[in-house]
Amino acid sequence: MKLSEKKRIALIEAAQQEFIEYGFTGANMDRVCERAATSKRTLYRHFESKDLLFIESIRAVLDSQRARLQLQYSPAMGLDQQLREYLHAKLESMYEDFGLPLAKMVISEFMRTPELAENYLHQLQRQDELLENWFAQAITDNKLKALDPNMMSNMLMCLLKGNFLWPQLVANQEMPSLEQRKQTVDEILALFLDGYRC
Repeated sequence: MKLSEKKRIALIEAAQQEFIEYGFTGANMDRVCERAATSKRTLYRHFESKDLLFIESIRAVLDSQRARLQLQYSPAMGLDQQLREYLHAKLESMYEDFGLPLAKMVISEFMRTPELAENYLHQLQRQDELLENWFAQAITDNKLKALDPNMMSNMLMCLLKGNFLWPQLVANQEMPSLEQRKQTVDEILALFLDGYRC
């Protein structure tokens, strides 16, 4: 990896920490440079503005999460087992990466600066392409009702986030234990598959 790319990655990682700790408004580019052991000139060579650095910092986290998630449709395996593994991987990523701290900061910034939301929401829409493709294959295999895979993906993610993201962000609820996660994911899948299975 070239030195220039290493510096760019260091700046993104430093910016992620800075934005999480101080929010977009309070983030200081001098501190970002200090954390990344680079100059301000190097920072602005890679990122023309604080807005671009913010968006790139979020995109890097989402790309990292997306790269770790795997979902291949298998006709020989039960639908619930395949979805269960995927949902648990999503929760692990949400809770153990930058997930919740980043989401809290992003939501608070979007309430103050709605124009930043558009790019982030576009990135989020790409997050569940794997799941959408999985639904399309399950429909082709006559295992699920012939409905819109995008709508099905959105519905399942609403159930997941309604139990595991929004209560923690909005009501400051504790992160559920592993046992609670397992039980709730099983209940979500039972409800979901009861409505969509052929």
